[in-house]
Amino acid sequence: MHSRISRRGFLATAPAALLAAKPTTVKVGCQANAWPLKAGDFPQLLGVLAEMKKLGYVGFECNIRFVQDQFGRAAEARREIERTGIQFIGAHTSMQQSKPESFGKACTGVVALGAERIVMSGTGLSPDGKFEPDALRQKCAALDGLGKTCQQHGIRMAYHNHNPEFANNNAEIEGLANGTNPELVDFLMDAGHGYLGGGNPAEFMSRHSDRIYGCHIKTFRGKDQQVPLGQGDFDFQALAAAIKQTKWTGWLITEEGGSARYMGTAAVGPDRTYIRKVFGV
Repeated sequence: MHSRISRRGFLATAPAALLAAKPTTVKVGCQANAWPLKAGDFPQLLGVLAEMKKLGYVGFECNIRFVQDQFGRAAEARREIERTGIQFIGAHTSMQQSKPESFGKACTGVVALGAERIVMSGTGLSPDGKFEPDALRQKCAALDGLGKTCQQHGIRMAYHNHNPEFANNNAEIEGLANGTNPELVDFLMDAGHGYLGGGNPAEFMSRHSDRIYGCHIKTFRGKDQQVPLGQGDFDFQALAAAIKQTKWTGWLITEEGGSARYMGTAAVGPDRTYIRKVFGV
């Protein structure tokens, strides 16, 4: 286990480049997978960013496969992104895809494009949130190692959960928060997956707001039909209250990816209205 350091201690020791992009208030972003993007079609991504801007989003996140072909022309591609007026929150990848021989190069490319974070997904240790302590220690060590590689390349890493990490009363996500090094690992909490896993994302926010860089919000009907915010089986008033209580500052990100009926503006337009109503931003 690693002891947690205070925010003041981190600010005193962390490289300036890793701190410069940290939000000072809640900002609202959008995951680009609400649109049926094609890997390698960078102009299509730029067009999507323009749509996000019109809807009132100020940042975007996307899967790394939609930008990795731009690493060879990163300076020009970064200028094209910046001209859209949308901030690059992070490029999303996974622990399974982050091989030692290539992950450092990926970090360098994402940094050159102006992203603030590498967003790292993992696989839950067990569907019911019951796991062996050794398995948790191994996962924490792996995340610390990936976070160290990110740090060496001038960027921070944020871990993105799915349903299992919140099962059994937030068991795994709490274990990851307590077992990883806060100098190396942040969290991009997926609150929608957290609720689907039977957990309590608002409680995790209340306990670990200083570790949470961003928060995905999405809702479902049943277990697999994703619908726009405000139209599903659960809402986010409790999370909004926890954000207000903790004075959390970070990225609040809508992440759509449902049926063809709820794609693009048809999904993230209503989402933006909901976020204004419930979160006040």
